[in-house]
Amino acid sequence: MATVVEEALKSPNTLGNLADLVSKCYQCAICSGVCPKARVKPGFLPRRIVFRSLTNPEALDDGAVWDCLTCGLCLQKCPMKVDIPGLVRTARAGLVEMGGGCTVAHEILRPFYGIMAGKGVKPRRRGLLAQDVKTNENSDTLYFMGCVPYLDILFKEDVNFEGMGIADNTIRLLNAVGIEPAVLDGEKCCGHDQLWRGQVDQFMELGKQNLGFLKRYKRIVTSCPECYRTLALDYKEMFGAKLEVVHISELLAKEVGKLKTNGTHRVATFHDSCRLGRHMGIYDQPREVLRALGYELREMTNTREESLCCGVPQFVRCDDENKEIRRRRLREAAGTGAEVLITPCAKCQIHLKCLQNDKGEELMENKYNIRIVDFATALMENLGR
Repeated sequence: MATVVEEALKSPNTLGNLADLVSKCYQCAICSGVCPKARVKPGFLPRRIVFRSLTNPEALDDGAVWDCLTCGLCLQKCPMKVDIPGLVRTARAGLVEMGGGCTVAHEILRPFYGIMAGKGVKPRRRGLLAQDVKTNENSDTLYFMGCVPYLDILFKEDVNFEGMGIADNTIRLLNAVGIEPAVLDGEKCCGHDQLWRGQVDQFMELGKQNLGFLKRYKRIVTSCPECYRTLALDYKEMFGAKLEVVHISELLAKEVGKLKTNGTHRVATFHDSCRLGRHMGIYDQPREVLRALGYELREMTNTREESLCCGVPQFVRCDDENKEIRRRRLREAAGTGAEVLITPCAKCQIHLKCLQNDKGEELMENKYNIRIVDFATALMENLGR
């Protein structure tokens, strides 16, 4: 469905419509009231991005488009459905095309993805899998692993990130419902971060290489919400590819009768990541499967459509303001009294654990006494083998 901005631009009376749109948008301010970034950064207003993108695009190069989390909470609440995350993505691409750049929170990742996009580079993913997982190269179901093997290398020792445990446990769960998926060595990064950081050329190169094999599969399963969104929506928009993509929680919800609990009871709270929740509308399925395997779920104050972002999407910003967003999220989680915080997103896990491991937080007496685990890992811990 076209956004209000797109419809205004198509109209014969464009200038009049734009003036009306800008006026109504700027007076509304609902987006600024709900924006997690606006709550921690004085002067940051999502509606200002709309105003400048329509009236003075050159003024966007002031940091605002990089401050935006693209979490989608503004779009969720906007009565006019102005796609601010989409405007931000377009603005970032324009700035990069003009020779600008953005701050990457983990600088080591900047050259990594350039290397990954090389046509002669062939990752060896299957050799990283645990010996007990069962895969089948002739399967019509592909498990798209994403970047967890590489994030494992960077963050496992630093913040106790699960990394390959996410991939192994996802395949174990597929095995538990009778599926032995294909896993390909030649799989490249989906390109999510490149697309949202304005590096469109790099995204297109990664996408073309992936589509060389993705179209062969009847079904593609992801454990990463960012891969899920990218393969299902962005590959369709940018390449015209129509892929059957499902998140592991969707698949397991349909096969939940095949999953048997080991009798363990745990009290948990579930973190709705931006991409899986607001971007893709998946809320009920992960909760249904968790409850089936013995988890008692206690919801945080901001949950489902209202969920708080982890603060560092696309690895763009990692500053004190974004850290405050994570503090608020972990306070909510710990406040439920749950023993475990379950997240479906690798990046959310990395950055929430990073805050937990920050010695400075202990000095501030911020003690977030809650264990953080991936969705697939949480299920495996309660699965009857």
